[in-house]
Amino acid sequence: MFTSKADTFYATANAVWKLLRPINSALPEGHLPSPSWAPSRLLKQRDRVPMDTGVPRKILSLCPDCNHEAVEAVLKGEIGVADFRDNPGIIHAEILEEGGRILMRKACERHGPFEDALSNHPDFFRKMERLAFGRDFACVDDCSVHGHGANSIRSGRGTYLIVDLTNRCNMMCSPCFMDANAASYVHELTIEDIKVIFSNALSFKPQREINILFSGGEPTLSPIFLEAIQHTKSKGFHRLHVATNGVRFAERRDFAFEAKKAGLHAVYLQLDGVSEEKNRHRGLGNSMAVKRQALENIAAAGMRTTLQVTVTNGLNNDGLGDIVGFAIRNIDKIHGVVFQPIMFAGRDERVSSDARYARRYPLTELAFDLQEQTSVGWQPMRDWFPVSDFGIFAHLCDVLNPQAKLGSLFQETHPNRGIFSPLLVDTHQRQAIPIPAFFDLEQFMRDVVEITDSGRGPATTKALVSLSILSNFNQQKAPSGFGPADLRHVLEDCFYRVAGSSDHWSRKAYSYDGRWRVMIFKGVWFQDAFNYDFSGICNSTTPVATTQGEISFCAYYGGGWRKVVEHQSRTTQLADWHRTHGRHEIYAKGKSVDLAQPLHSPVASLVQIEADRLAVPTAGLEHCDKRSHQR
Repeated sequence: MFTSKADTFYATANAVWKLLRPINSALPEGHLPSPSWAPSRLLKQRDRVPMDTGVPRKILSLCPDCNHEAVEAVLKGEIGVADFRDNPGIIHAEILEEGGRILMRKACERHGPFEDALSNHPDFFRKMERLAFGRDFACVDDCSVHGHGANSIRSGRGTYLIVDLTNRCNMMCSPCFMDANAASYVHELTIEDIKVIFSNALSFKPQREINILFSGGEPTLSPIFLEAIQHTKSKGFHRLHVATNGVRFAERRDFAFEAKKAGLHAVYLQLDGVSEEKNRHRGLGNSMAVKRQALENIAAAGMRTTLQVTVTNGLNNDGLGDIVGFAIRNIDKIHGVVFQPIMFAGRDERVSSDARYARRYPLTELAFDLQEQTSVGWQPMRDWFPVSDFGIFAHLCDVLNPQAKLGSLFQETHPNRGIFSPLLVDTHQRQAIPIPAFFDLEQFMRDVVEITDSGRGPATTKALVSLSILSNFNQQKAPSGFGPADLRHVLEDCFYRVAGSSDHWSRKAYSYDGRWRVMIFKGVWFQDAFNYDFSGICNSTTPVATTQGEISFCAYYGGGWRKVVEHQSRTTQLADWHRTHGRHEIYAKGKSVDLAQPLHSPVASLVQIEADRLAVPTAGLEHCDKRSHQR
């Protein structure tokens, strides 16, 4: 016998879902809409180009030594950029399983064999490949933006557009995929370069929402940092972020307020651990004081922070659980965490084989390390998914909003290179639980694909998805006090992250302040020349924007394109720059940042506004639980 009206409702919803699902599958499929931002009708699953997966499989890769030689030949003027574009050192490779590991093996006729580990957990690796969502639309009218030979991006809009404002930095870290402060020249964008970059960004289809990530070097050192944000905002881009070491945000609170006023939405803050020991390789003498002060100042200005963690085996891989705990305790300031296994590029591209083997951190190791190092109850085979599955929800938003001027954020990162796990955080207790512990996320995603492929129209689609939500929600396993109304609110918040655009998008995105919040933990592994796989380049979701077009992040840093582009458009020699601009402070060898700066701006009082929520598929949930949602 059911003990409450809610139990009765669940039973009814499950019965209706079990009745309607086969009926929906048996009926002829409808057509999906043709939105203005897309080159054709929205794609059904069978229309998508699948990811290149499978073990064993043959791939194209790079010879690290041939690639290095080709880059040097361009810099010396021995070959042209077109020659490098056509042959950056391509060789054949194989991905195979051996001895409980997934390996990449390749051999160059001139430089011999290379081997690298992609995973120490083959079953997990295969699960990520099995669950991967397909690719986005093929790009149209993009020849002048994506024409980089074998490294060309061929599908999608991308999820993060990286804009490297400068190669200068106020730190001297190792690792550093740019090798900042080591070049004999300065490469720095002008505001005219910024105008070209964002003109290019609007020139092709599909046109989707995209996060802009100003980077470097240290982007806050750029003299046009605030002006670049303002210009980008004026062109209709609202998801504006900066990747930073946090020094300037910590030195002066006014800086965070100025960035926010210019249009900055959020900050990606480098953090390799929650102790001085775990950050000592970065060279700062008071690293954690800087990070904590930066977090406080960013939050005071009305922005949130995502932690960016470079994971190096033997250096900080044993402290990842502490970072998770730190993020959960500071959820009022921290939006999520991105763990990035070390890529051997820039300062580390000429690493010895022994050092590379010792320091390499396969991406799949992350799920198992966090299981051991935390008490949140993570189960790797249940709670982790390929990042490309975000595309399922982006597609759902596109189906529900066919008149949108821009498509939703669409992830198509290769499953070997991107994984995620969502936690539900109780902001009152500062405790977290994996969402799949009480909500069958894997089945729900299968349901969403099936429903959207049926082409029923927004109203019917919302109703079917709502029934699937209830069918996959297990109230008995959910945290105490978390009911259907809470589920509806957190889903609304999540859907607004991937869709919706307006001049006030940033404030609306921050307007949800309920007790329960979703925090996403990602693992993103960028390729270097040793583990390069061209099948993950053509659909890169993190292109680097240059005046010469948009280039995959992995190709730019791991495949040698950065040096080629900077060689073509360097600003000036470093010595000349110092004579005209002076030398900026560099915090290295234990030097501390002076945090005793006066506060000129008042602490912001964050005014919460009610968002004009995206119409999310939660119709009917309001009947489940009449309890008011506490703001």
